Amino acid sequence: MRPQFSIIFFTTLAGMAQGLLFFLALINLEAPVFSAPFISMLALPVCFILLTLGLVASFFHLGHPERAWRAAMMWRTSWLSREVIALPAVMLLTALTFLYIHSGVVPAWLWAAVIIGTLALWICTAKIYQCIRFIQEWSHPSTLTNFILLGLSSGGLLLEFLLLVWNDPNIPLGISLISGVNFILLFIALNLKLWIWRRNQKLKPKSNLATATGIKGNNIRQTSMGFMGGSFNTREFFHHQTDRVISNIRKIILLMAYVGPMVLLAFSMNSPSMTQVALALLMHYVGLLAERWMFFAEANHPQNLYYQRVS
Repeated sequence: MRPQFSIIFFTTLAGMAQGLLFFLALINLEAPVFSAPFISMLALPVCFILLTLGLVASFFHLGHPERAWRAAMMWRTSWLSREVIALPAVMLLTALTFLYIHSGVVPAWLWAAVIIGTLALWICTAKIYQCIRFIQEWSHPSTLTNFILLGLSSGGLLLEFLLLVWNDPNIPLGISLISGVNFILLFIALNLKLWIWRRNQKLKPKSNLATATGIKGNNIRQTSMGFMGGSFNTREFFHHQTDRVISNIRKIILLMAYVGPMVLLAFSMNSPSMTQVALALLMHYVGLLAERWMFFAEANHPQNLYYQRVS
């Protein structure tokens, strides 16, 4: 598939905001842990900005952005419609939490609603792709797990960075502990990604050239993509990159999204440093962009059996 950069930015920015919101709600669910000024003046505004940027980015892949409101009308059957509803709902919960912080203590039910809302948005986003059964790379529970793990790891790194920026000497949770949690999340996400790549390499199309073209025979050979020039099919369902480029992007993903941040977090567990955590967050997000690009690029649409490239 040809990756859409608007969707890449939407899923990574919104996922990071969801991870930050999830940790804020989970840590403060039983009793206030982080200070009200930190949550209201830094953490929640950052969450809302990221969600807003993600929402704006999602409009750029629409043919008619002015009709975007109609996407919510099919909520009974469409995961995309449910996502369109879930994202503003999470933004509303963020704003409501902000108001409660200024008026007093945030009730436990609101933190619980934030946790449920972030999980629901992850589910809706991942299910858009997971429900497409004929794309085997996506049609697997690992799609949802990968979205949640990367959202939690990016949100956890952002939380750690914001705490260091806030520079409160009375942080109830030690930075070393948060670094350790983020390290574990990245380690689990790395192993899941390696497993996904191995699985995808072993996948075989359920169809073949004969069933794709409707031509009966055991010895069918493709000599043309079916068009003298390009078409929608050849533009939208190919990433148009060489195997060498794909291999290099995989290396970038491993280094930037996982290994590099894990090394920096290992040092941060011993002696927390804002520079180390900031670099880890930056590297991780760059790696996330590459990872999400690869998520779309490695999806092999069955139509490619017919509209395949010819060397």
